[in-house]
Amino acid sequence: MKIYHPQTPLEAVMLRKENAATAVYLAGGTDDLRLGGAAEGKDLIDINHLGMDKIEIKGEKLCIGSRCTLQEIAESELVPAFIREAARFCSSFARRNAATIGGNLGLRRDDSYLAAALTAADAVLLRMTPHGENEKKIGEYLQSSCKALIMAVVIDKNRTGRVKRFGNTAASHAAVIAAESEGIYALSVHGSGLAYGDSPSIAETLTYTDDITGSAEYKKYLAKIAFS
Repeated sequence: MKIYHPQTPLEAVMLRKENAATAVYLAGGTDDLRLGGAAEGKDLIDINHLGMDKIEIKGEKLCIGSRCTLQEIAESELVPAFIREAARFCSSFARRNAATIGGNLGLRRDDSYLAAALTAADAVLLRMTPHGENEKKIGEYLQSSCKALIMAVVIDKNRTGRVKRFGNTAASHAAVIAAESEGIYALSVHGSGLAYGDSPSIAETLTYTDDITGSAEYKKYLAKIAFS
C-alpha cells in the first residue's frame, strides 16, 4: 500500500485522477479501512492535513468543511437541528468522532446518515475538480459517479426541516431515512438508493428489494408513511 500526501486539494484530485483504479481519499477512514472497505488493496490519498475542518457562517450560508466529523456536526449550535439529528443516527460515539461528512457522502451509501437530510436541505457541495473549484447540488452529486474532492457542504444557515430513521436497531443499517425541508422531500432506502423531489409521492419512484433491513413491501410501506 502506498500513501500519498498532497499539499493542496487540487494536487489530491490530480492524484486521484491519475490513479483512479488504485487509490482512494483518506479522511476519517471508518469505512475505507475496515475489512472489505473501499480502500482494501488500494493506495491512500491522505487529505487530513489540507484543512477543510471548520464549521462557520459566511453571510447567509453555513459552510461545513468536508473533514468535520459527525460528532462535531451533532454538537455544533451553528448547524440546523435536523442536520444535527441526522448526524446522531450514527449510534457509536467512537464512529461519530472519526467519520467525516465528506466520507459519509462520498461513499454514496443508500443508508448514509446525512444524504437524505442534506438533499432535502437543498445543500450544495463545494468541490475541487481537475479544472478547479465548482459547486454541485448534493442530490445531483449522489446520483452521479463523480470522483471530485468534496471540500465543504453549504446550506442556508437558518434552514429548517425534519428527518426520520427507520431501522431494526439503532446500530443496524437503516431501512429508510426520510427528510423534508421547506417543501423538498428526500428518501434514502436500503437497496434502492436516493429519491428526492417536491412531493411525498417520491416513494412511488423507487424499486424496493428484500434484504437484511426488511422486505420490499415493508420498506415501501415505511417510505409511504415517512412524511405523515
